Amino acid sequence: MILLILSGGKSRRMGCDKLLLTRPDGIRQIDWLAGLAKATGCEVMLSRRDDSSPPVDLPVIADLHPGGGPLAALAAAHAARPDQPVLMLGGDLFLLDAATLKHLLDHRDPARRATAFANRIDGRPEPHCAIYEVSGSSLAAGWLARGDFHARHFLESLEPRALDLPQPAALDGANTPHELAECFAKLERGVRLKTVIVRYSRSLHEVLGQEEEQIETLACTVAGLYEELRFRNRLDIRTDDLQANRDGRPLAWDEILVRDEVIDFTLKGGV
Repeated sequence: MILLILSGGKSRRMGCDKLLLTRPDGIRQIDWLAGLAKATGCEVMLSRRDDSSPPVDLPVIADLHPGGGPLAALAAAHAARPDQPVLMLGGDLFLLDAATLKHLLDHRDPARRATAFANRIDGRPEPHCAIYEVSGSSLAAGWLARGDFHARHFLESLEPRALDLPQPAALDGANTPHELAECFAKLERGVRLKTVIVRYSRSLHEVLGQEEEQIETLACTVAGLYEELRFRNRLDIRTDDLQANRDGRPLAWDEILVRDEVIDFTLKGGV
């Protein structure tokens, strides 16, 4: 089996290459992922958009469809090793651990076209930590040829075996600096379920249909809490357009949540 680490993404929202970021333990993210990957015994390779020098000493598979995202990486891996299943790992999985990878490998179903974890919030399969059997990876090129680059839609079409995450937050990713701060807070403080009360301004109330709700969350920061709410409710409102408050005091998005507290979310310039 090939274990393919996705790299070379543009990371426009983060503003830098996420694989080169240093984790709280002082290790670069790429070195952490490479270590986890090698411990599985799989043939570890690095996906790149081109044949540029990799940030770590691993063999490279260059995308055959530059700009095609993870599906292009999967198609290239299949072209390079057409007889091998592919375990694909996203580069921004800062909370991934060895136990989660072992669980995926131990519960792989070769009779299905893929095996994946269900997202902890909406239950949909996670494409960036999944095993694609040859019968599944062989279909990626066809999707790319049609101009469909949606990795999650592709994975859903394979009707994968869906697994529950043994560590619920293990696949929480980071696409923005606020999300990165949330991941690092989880690494430093641990992942613990807490209850908070969230109140919405009138504008948000009209969108969500409620003024207040009690939330059970794994988030450590205010931004992490809102990201869970945004994902669960499919909100197209980013943190740049919101203000969070505690007892009438504006909060920084990276501020740490306190158990049983009340957080107010208000649209900037709105009511």
